[in-house]
Amino acid sequence: MAITTVDDIAAALALSQKKYVLKNITACKAIGSYQSSWLSVGYPGAGAAPPAYTAGSGYTASSATAGAIPYTNGAVKNWLAKLFASSTIAGTLSIYDKLWSCSGIPFGAGTYAITTPGSLPARITDNGVNCELWVEQFVAAGAASGTLTANYVEPGTGARAGVIPAVVSAPLIGQMQPIPRQVGSVGVQQLTNIVTSATWTSGSIGMSIVKPVANIEIPLAGIGKTLDWASLGLPDLVDDMCLFFIWQGGAVTAAQVMARLSIIDK
Repeated sequence: MAITTVDDIAAALALSQKKYVLKNITACKAIGSYQSSWLSVGYPGAGAAPPAYTAGSGYTASSATAGAIPYTNGAVKNWLAKLFASSTIAGTLSIYDKLWSCSGIPFGAGTYAITTPGSLPARITDNGVNCELWVEQFVAAGAASGTLTANYVEPGTGARAGVIPAVVSAPLIGQMQPIPRQVGSVGVQQLTNIVTSATWTSGSIGMSIVKPVANIEIPLAGIGKTLDWASLGLPDLVDDMCLFFIWQGGAVTAAQVMARLSIIDK
């Protein structure tokens, strides 16, 4: 049955999947910077770095991918109806669906074409509307300067470019940097190439296309917060999503983050 009343949500919550997550997220480089939970230990276990950007298509992730928050596909349709989170430091926890990733892009100045990048997973039926592009550090890297330009395909429009005007120097493992979409852009369907303006001293970078699901602010360390379906906006969880966390820390300290997701099938 579809959701038609608040009573439908209340009844479904009594039978909801309650998914527990505990992640030890490494320290942020700076207050307000972003860290991925993908390589973090805890429950679920750590994921692995994706194939290199030259390795061809097949980078898509799903709920079966190691590192994803596990859940059972709905008999009708899944919805995130309640979210609890707490952390050892203050910060903001965002839940994303990891759609596509690659790794191993060098830091030497130049243009790096993504070899036969393939399509977004079949669960994305709108060609990437509202999808975002992030730099994701699957390894640490050395000092850097200059710009990073991501040339990508936008659904229904064609070629677009997102630019980080000043890349983060010496990014840590797990660090993420959002790439602003071109003004007017509505999403990301496919990554074409990466252009760096200056040579970085060591390491490599990865890229991930992700789609936002929900976020929750944790204003005080050790004090949890709960959002109900109305506060969350009742986001739908389509089948096979590869759910993971992006953490924005309020201190330069490692964080142990706990969350419980209540997923209803209605």
